[in-house]
Amino acid sequence: MANPTGKVAILIVNGGHTSSDDRWIRLCLERIARFTVYPEYHIYLWNNRLGAPQLDTWLLARPRLTLLTAAPYEQLHHPYRTPLQRLYHQAREEGATYIVTLDSDAHPLKAGWLTPLLAALGEGAALAGVWRDEMGSAIRPYVHPCCLCTTVDFVERHQLRFDFNDAGQPPSDNLSHFTWVAEAEGLPIRKLTRSNRRSFHYLMGAIYGGLIYHHGVNSREPVSDRISAKGDAQNNHFSKLRDEAATHLFNDDDSYLGWLRGEDAPAGCSDLFEQLDQLALYTAVGGGEKGPRLHRAKGVLLDQFRNGRDLRTWKTLIRSHLRETPVVGELLTRLAGRIRDPRKEISKFVTNPFTMEDLAPPSAHGWTIEKPPDYVGIGSPKAGTTWWHALLLEHPQVAPNRTRRKELHYFEHFQHTGMTPAQIELYRLAFASPPGAICGEFSPTYLAYPHCIEHLATAAPETKIIVILRNPVDRFISHLNHLKRGPRRHSMSQNMSEQQLKVYDTFSCYSEATLHSLYSVGLAQLFRHFDRKQILILQFEKSVVDPPGELARTYSFLGVDNRYAPRNITAPHNVRPYVIAKPSAQERARLAACFADDVARTCALCPEIELSLWPDFMHQA
Repeated sequence: MANPTGKVAILIVNGGHTSSDDRWIRLCLERIARFTVYPEYHIYLWNNRLGAPQLDTWLLARPRLTLLTAAPYEQLHHPYRTPLQRLYHQAREEGATYIVTLDSDAHPLKAGWLTPLLAALGEGAALAGVWRDEMGSAIRPYVHPCCLCTTVDFVERHQLRFDFNDAGQPPSDNLSHFTWVAEAEGLPIRKLTRSNRRSFHYLMGAIYGGLIYHHGVNSREPVSDRISAKGDAQNNHFSKLRDEAATHLFNDDDSYLGWLRGEDAPAGCSDLFEQLDQLALYTAVGGGEKGPRLHRAKGVLLDQFRNGRDLRTWKTLIRSHLRETPVVGELLTRLAGRIRDPRKEISKFVTNPFTMEDLAPPSAHGWTIEKPPDYVGIGSPKAGTTWWHALLLEHPQVAPNRTRRKELHYFEHFQHTGMTPAQIELYRLAFASPPGAICGEFSPTYLAYPHCIEHLATAAPETKIIVILRNPVDRFISHLNHLKRGPRRHSMSQNMSEQQLKVYDTFSCYSEATLHSLYSVGLAQLFRHFDRKQILILQFEKSVVDPPGELARTYSFLGVDNRYAPRNITAPHNVRPYVIAKPSAQERARLAACFADDVARTCALCPEIELSLWPDFMHQA
């Protein structure tokens, strides 16, 4: 065997709902400490069980351990894959050579367990670990993340990620694409196969290669509940199997593991193991249709929620589904509460700058709390910025800011007065982020407002800037329609006379809509304050024609993996019915003439703009 050298990073994601679930991670860490003889190793642990200070305190006291968690306001893209990628990023940055993933309900069984796995890598294997071949035709055999050992070199050389499967070979399970890549490259794999003499379930209570025990089948649930397609009856039976086996494991692990290896049950305990054998006879018990039906219904309703447009439609939808499935109706009621009512007051972020009270608590281990935003979108309104921002947040490497809002409108409140150091510090506190992730905001009004770009350059001089430009005529019409039907006008209509509303519509709305279609002044200021390499100019029309290509370009600009494909890349956002008449050809020509000089200056500043996508200005090309 080769003698491996280099730092080993052991990555563990802990789940669970209650304090009783903590026994799994405690057992896992205690067995690692007891059985690991390899000298240079460090544990990187992500704790998904939020709100457990006693567990956090215990974990923080463990030697050789770095603790990370999610922020309370963050919704993980996946409860295990996303944390594993962040742990991997931290380990790689701190000089790891080898990567070992362990489930928290798995643990080593003998001293020196790590050495043969690392030796296999040293002899040329791409992967070593638990070989899962129990899934039959559903998923072809692969190295399971309950114990997967590989090298940073293999991960980086093949551009593998832990937080999404880019191998394009469904069906798959967590990290199964690592195996697909190794097999496609013809690289050896050191397989730890199941070595039980006794088995009570094909996915539970397994010993692999005499080195690793894995309890399996949701023994420590993630933070969010799952709805299983197997049905409630079968789920209850699996839970009984799982919990009965766990009782044996924690009460007397020697006799339990010995029984799995084929030894006789110890005196006085044979009846317990006989019960476990009896339970195993019923693993084929099927469930009803409630599980899959509810799962499908939730998917349909969530799609309807994303495309919902007004409260009246939603009330009808809720009533119809309440009659069908009460559980789904309750879910739908909660979702409907998140829809903006146009009669509500304007967001306080528009009327006042945010304060510390508006920021979600940064109670997340391992996060950078005070830092400038990694990116800021500064324009333009009604140019697809809500759509593009949603696609950014869908990427596993992009974390939401602590306000949980797309638009902070922070710098508009200071105008020519400038900002104090305390005000700059408050802005930076909004962009906490975990290892391997970025965080930012998208306030599309910054481009046109005086001094906003200057203030941004003062508060975040190294940030990356995204600007989305749209045909100024189409953008103007859309913005004017937005102003005349949006929440601001609804709020004003309750306090203004008809004559006052006419003045607002004629002067304020028209001026504001015109201002935001004049791009060149803001762009010239932007290029004075920021290096051109920090700025990405996008055209709304090009993004509509080629969303995957333009999104990949945006991801690359931000330094995140550009291979990620969002689920709802073409889903519309902020689409509103028109309350104003669309302009005639003659009226469009008049508007185009108004914006023509500014378009010429804009194209001189941004030669990447394709005027063929703006038919009103093609003659200026």
